[in-house]
Amino acid sequence: MEEDTEFEEGLPGPPPDPSSIPSVVRAIGSMDIESSAEEFGIATASEPNIRELREFLDEIEDLEPLSNNLSGDPMSEAWLQILMTLVVREHGQSSIEVGMIETLLGDKLNKDSTDMAIFLDRLWIMGRLEKVYGGSDVSYSPSPSWLEMK
Repeated sequence: MEEDTEFEEGLPGPPPDPSSIPSVVRAIGSMDIESSAEEFGIATASEPNIRELREFLDEIEDLEPLSNNLSGDPMSEAWLQILMTLVVREHGQSSIEVGMIETLLGDKLNKDSTDMAIFLDRLWIMGRLEKVYGGSDVSYSPSPSWLEMK
């Protein structure tokens, strides 16, 4: 008992008053997460349309290669960065499958599936991408700091 009084005497400020904390009573399962997300401006995830992504990428003409680059292929990394930005920020997806990357960027990067796998693995080893296992194909997720890199 003496230990409690010594502890309470050492705390700064007034003693806690649990009655001053408003209670929120909600039935379990009654919260509508989607409407709550919309209130805060959080977009729901949407499935990227390959045709629309390809059209957007085809319209890009003056893409600059990344200047702070150690991957050995700054132009390919810039293309991948734009694609990842679209998929993550515009569609709310956490990762993109290797097959979709090959479909959308294979011709622009002039890489076959083996070269693309080596390129993506190199970025993974460097910490710029995260490898996501599961589903029908391996996916990659971008590091937030890499998405900001110019």
